[in-house]
Amino acid sequence: MNDAKPQQPAKTRRSGSLLGTVAACVVLVVVLIVFGVKVRSLDAKLTDTQNQLAKAKTDAAQQQTELEKAKSDSTDLQTELNKAKTQQSDLQSQLDQSKDASDQLQTQLDKAKAQSVDLQAQVDKARAQSADLQTQVSQATAGSAQLLTQLDQAKIQSMDLQSRLQKAESDLAQLQPLLLKTRHMPVTTSFEKGHWSSSYTLHVNSLNPQPLTVNITITGSGGTRTQSNVIGVGGTLDVGKLAAADKVAIASDGYDPVAVIVQ
Repeated sequence: MNDAKPQQPAKTRRSGSLLGTVAACVVLVVVLIVFGVKVRSLDAKLTDTQNQLAKAKTDAAQQQTELEKAKSDSTDLQTELNKAKTQQSDLQSQLDQSKDASDQLQTQLDKAKAQSVDLQAQVDKARAQSADLQTQVSQATAGSAQLLTQLDQAKIQSMDLQSRLQKAESDLAQLQPLLLKTRHMPVTTSFEKGHWSSSYTLHVNSLNPQPLTVNITITGSGGTRTQSNVIGVGGTLDVGKLAAADKVAIASDGYDPVAVIVQ
């Protein structure tokens, strides 16, 4: 038995080879088409990506510009803020000064009110004294004859006092060097009794070469009252409405006080 396979004809072999080649070409063409489509798709994506990248760069540049502008605006705002803080500090300082000035004005106003009250009291006292003087004038009118006599006596006393004043001035010229070396108050005192009442008047004569400020305290049955006066050079201070046995203390800075009793 013969085992050898029968050989195919040469035409059949060429036909099969051609078909294989055609199939391979078809496959190659399909692969090329697929690759072409993919390449075009990739090109389109690459172009789109490049456009997006360019746009992103443009946006980034714009954002960088806006950032620089924001930084500049922030610097300007910080400068304005610092300026505002300085102005606020200046305004606060001015407000504090205004408060201090307001407190000082309030203090002055309170002081002025107190002085007004004191002046009103002095006005009331002056009115009372005016009424008292008016009464005395009425009494003086009724006793004009006696007043004329008293006037003559007053003239005589005035001449006597003028003589005593001249002598006191002479004595003052001699006593001034000694008075400057001692603490004795440079004053002399004398009392004069009223003609129409039992009241006394104290005459305080200054021997000081400069105006002398004295504080006078009067203590009696009616209580204690004080007054402060300035006696001019060679001048005389009259303290009236004194009663017998009243104690009068005369004080001045730098000197020993002088105490006298009305009698």
